[in-house]
Amino acid sequence: MQVIKNTVVSIHYSLKTINDVLIQDTAGYSPEIYLHGAGNILAGLEEALNGKMAGDEAEVLIHPSEAFGEREDHLLIQINNEDLPDLDNLQTGDLIQLPDGREGVLLEKNNDFSVVDTNHPLAGETLVYHLSIVDIRPATEDEIQAGTPLQESKSCS
Repeated sequence: MQVIKNTVVSIHYSLKTINDVLIQDTAGYSPEIYLHGAGNILAGLEEALNGKMAGDEAEVLIHPSEAFGEREDHLLIQINNEDLPDLDNLQTGDLIQLPDGREGVLLEKNNDFSVVDTNHPLAGETLVYHLSIVDIRPATEDEIQAGTPLQESKSCS
């Protein structure tokens, strides 16, 4: 069976940056499972898997525009220190939650304000997936309606 819209696909993968920094690897774990064509995974990755068969392996290069976008300067924000609880316990590089619910990385602590990067951590990165397709099966009507496999659901991102 081929990977086509409305198939449930199980894959193993390793994800690295173009500079060979390992981000994630499913070796030794259960494969990731997604519903093809439902937007459950990165668009560039889904497109690369179209037409593949169980047992196929592939290396897929995904540019920022097909992944997490380019880094955007306007997502570097200044926030008043009084709006950051426990600032004294935070270090630069820490992932923090902002009062509006966004997350970001604390870049700089000043006397009155701090600078937080709210870009996705992989924004601006070209990603390299090494993939192995483990299994493909037709999705059930319930899965198609739900937009996700109804067994353990994970995303490749």
